[in-house]
Amino acid sequence: MAAGRILSSLGKVVATLMVAGMAIALSSCTTAEQNEVVARVNGASITTGELLSELRKRRGAPTLVTIIDEAIIHQAAEQAGISASEEEMELRWQRAIAEAGSETDMRAILKQRGISDEEYRRRLYSDLLLDKLVKASMDIPEQEIRDFYREHIDDYARGERTRARMILLASATDAQHIREALDEEGADFAGLAEALSIDPGTAADGGDMGWFERDDYARAITDVAFEMEAGEISDPIEVPDGWVLLKVDEHADADRQPLEEVRGEIRARIVRMKLPSAREQWVRTAREETAVEIHDSELREITLRMLEDAPPPQSPSLLPVPPPQ
Repeated sequence: MAAGRILSSLGKVVATLMVAGMAIALSSCTTAEQNEVVARVNGASITTGELLSELRKRRGAPTLVTIIDEAIIHQAAEQAGISASEEEMELRWQRAIAEAGSETDMRAILKQRGISDEEYRRRLYSDLLLDKLVKASMDIPEQEIRDFYREHIDDYARGERTRARMILLASATDAQHIREALDEEGADFAGLAEALSIDPGTAADGGDMGWFERDDYARAITDVAFEMEAGEISDPIEVPDGWVLLKVDEHADADRQPLEEVRGEIRARIVRMKLPSAREQWVRTAREETAVEIHDSELREITLRMLEDAPPPQSPSLLPVPPPQ
């Protein structure tokens, strides 16, 4: 099983949980603490013990299941040498902000739900670890990649392409002078592009534009480039940023990207498609392989039943709650 491969070096992960959350608090309270008054209703007292007991009955098992799932994930990640970098966490945090609409909206939603920044970051961290554990356990056979490529072949179609170099200059006069210089024997288009072009995207690479299709650049450029012969240099072309000189290196007919070029992309697509169901299977298998000890008999019965039936933890999301107006 997927989780079994991750946890095989552990044998059984032992999570010994005396009584979680409110149950621990209740059992560790002294008599005086349990009798401490936390509220009064028309003079009638509500004690700490009554509050904790009620909380344990209502939310004890679901809370304990959440704690157990997080313990399983963190233990498995530690054993597998898997962690999340600050950069990966910041990406998740920024994604949460984008979901909410803005950082202000995100904090308002968290406040509305009674969740602190620290708690939400912890949830994001556990979710990221789970994704990494599941992805590390996924085996995508070569035949599945080949089948996907064949079934989605149109996704990898490429139109007619040209590879060229460009020199972008500020004025028509400058462009004409450079064009005349390029007619001289031994003129180095790439060298002039690196030295003189004002285009920040291509100058450092000798003006190399890479492979492009007709719609990848302004039509003023591509209409000329696709009509030129390989090795030919264009006259100055006016564009919004100035004046361009082109040198076409080669042309290629419409075709499809070969499997060798897109194998990594296809594998990533398959992993994304399988991830939700794979996460569920990983958590359910990991629960089965984890020894959970709960000393409170009533809480134990409910919690163990929930571990069999409860859905795995969902990715934290702010989307169900609309941003406050």
